[in-house]
Amino acid sequence: MKKLLVSVLLCSATVSVMAQKAKVSSAEENLKKQDLEKAKADIDAALQHDKTKNDAKTWLVDGQVLEAMGTKAKDPALALQAYDAYKKALEIQPKMKEAVLVMNQSMYNIYAVVANAGYAALNEQKWEPALNNFSKAEEVVSFYNKQELGGNLPTDTSLIFYTGYAASQAKQTDAALTYLQKAADLQFKGEPALYVILGQLYEEKGDNANWLKAIEQGKAVFPKDKRFNDMEMLYYTKTGKTAELLGMLEKKIAENPSDVQLQLDYAIRLDNLANPRDPNGNDAPKPANYNELIGKAEEAYKKVLAANPADAIANFQLGALYFNRAVVYNKQLNELDSKQQTSAKAKELQTSMEGLMNQSLPYFEKADESFTAKGASLDASDKQSYESCLYALQKIYAIKNQTAKMDEVKKKLDGLK
Repeated sequence: MKKLLVSVLLCSATVSVMAQKAKVSSAEENLKKQDLEKAKADIDAALQHDKTKNDAKTWLVDGQVLEAMGTKAKDPALALQAYDAYKKALEIQPKMKEAVLVMNQSMYNIYAVVANAGYAALNEQKWEPALNNFSKAEEVVSFYNKQELGGNLPTDTSLIFYTGYAASQAKQTDAALTYLQKAADLQFKGEPALYVILGQLYEEKGDNANWLKAIEQGKAVFPKDKRFNDMEMLYYTKTGKTAELLGMLEKKIAENPSDVQLQLDYAIRLDNLANPRDPNGNDAPKPANYNELIGKAEEAYKKVLAANPADAIANFQLGALYFNRAVVYNKQLNELDSKQQTSAKAKELQTSMEGLMNQSLPYFEKADESFTAKGASLDASDKQSYESCLYALQKIYAIKNQTAKMDEVKKKLDGLK
């Protein structure tokens, strides 16, 4: 009788195990039918049983069910539960054949749900939820690619950038630097803001070497974005290395005298040094060597135009050099009280202002002509310069009472907008 009892007990245990494995099979069948509630109930039962809760296949199916539920509901919490289930399956059986067949697409689906939740939070300026979801999406990719299951998820540099951006907005500087520097090292080309923010964070941290590196990376990827020249000027000014910068540029020009772009870059830098701006973009006090710098800039612009008279940027910049000096005189004139408006000083200021305005006019008109010739090929940086050029022309024509030309410029401005 004892043998019979043992035999019955063993039989019962076998039946129990088979019943729980049947639950796993039933979950798979219900998953195929998209009956996700039944599939989840079946797999939960298998996960609660001692005989199947440590089986890799059970966790794999649990991951598949949760993945389907999370994808259908676009629910990052469910998607991450699926991720945890898949991790558990691979922890139990790292090279399971079923995982090799399904895991690549499954991990991508999880990544997509979680990343999209991050973008939704980003659009609503919910920085911490955005950061959390982006970080988890990054973790999913990193984890899967380390498993060597026969496929890799591609590196999403946009996601890396936006993770860093969300971290910077959430004031989590260390995380922001990690992700933004990674995006920069991958030469992300989608947003110049990457290198602007990265430079600002390194500046705030007092890391001058990486501050300059971020500026140089930004210039290399976005050579026409003027912000990087301004950032570079700020760097060399704050670190007291402006003479070093100019020396480097002058050496390059001496080695490459026919490089017109290098000459233009040198002129713009001189101009920026002569007319510094604070971090908010407002005019800062002029340096003691202002006249020297502005004279060198004027000479360098003229060298560029001697080589290429139609250069739009050089014409605009030289026009702006004269125009901005005229604005200073105009401001001083407006600050005079009513009694002083007819004084010798007022006449002197008026004469100086009009002389510089007249000096700037032909360069702005030539820039207008050259920008117009470019038509639809104008990039964002050129459009910004062109818009500034047109505003200056509008101001000069107004002073000269040239109404027809003012109206023509207004039409061009409306066209740019």
